[in-house]
Amino acid sequence: MNLAAAATPKRTVHRTWRRASASELTDHGAPCCARARAWLAATGRSYDFAATDRLGLAAPVWLNARYAWGPTRWPLAWCEAVRAPAVDCGVFAAFARELFAAKGVAVFPAQIVKRNDPASVAHWRRKWAAAPAAFAWIDGEDLYHEVCLVRTGEDVARLYDPTDGVWLDPRVKAGHNAPLAVRAEVPRVLRWGDTVLTCGQWTEVGHG
Repeated sequence: MNLAAAATPKRTVHRTWRRASASELTDHGAPCCARARAWLAATGRSYDFAATDRLGLAAPVWLNARYAWGPTRWPLAWCEAVRAPAVDCGVFAAFARELFAAKGVAVFPAQIVKRNDPASVAHWRRKWAAAPAAFAWIDGEDLYHEVCLVRTGEDVARLYDPTDGVWLDPRVKAGHNAPLAVRAEVPRVLRWGDTVLTCGQWTEVGHG
C-alpha cells in the first residue's frame, strides 16, 4: 500500500489510513508483465461468457475463486501478482480495475473502512502477524479495505468488492461488514446511494 497526501480526517478513519492511496501494481516494462496482464484480460473474457450482473456486464467474480486472500509483500509487479497463491485486497482491487477497464467500464480506485466481529478480527490479526512488514489494516474492530468504484451514470456510482465478489449495498449502514467511511479517486462528484463522494476525501457513511 502506498502513501499519498493526507485526506480530510474523519472520526472513523485511522490516521495512517487517511494518507493511504489505493494499491498499484508495478510494471517491469518487459514481456513478463505484458504477458501477465494479457493472461488476466483473456481469463476475464473467458469467464464473461458465463456470467452477467445488473450492469449488463460480468463483474470479475472469478477472482476470489482463483486466488486465496492473505498477506502480500509490497511493492509487487504484475508478473508476480498473477502467480501468487494468495493476495490481499489491494491486489484484488488492482486486478478488478484492470478487468473492468479492459471492457471500457469507467472504474476508479476506492477504499473503505468497515467493521467486523471481534473473533474474526483476532484471527486475521494472528494471520497477518506472520507478515510484520504488511500494511497495518486493522485498528481495533475497524478494518481498512480496498474496493472498486464503477461509474454507471452521469453522477452515479456503484462499489464492487472483488475480494468477496459482491456489489456493496449503499443502504446498509450498520452491522457486519458495513462500510463506515469511503474514499474514492473520482474525476467528479458522484453519488453512491445517498452518499456524495468527492475525489480524495474520506466520507463517513455508516455508524458501525
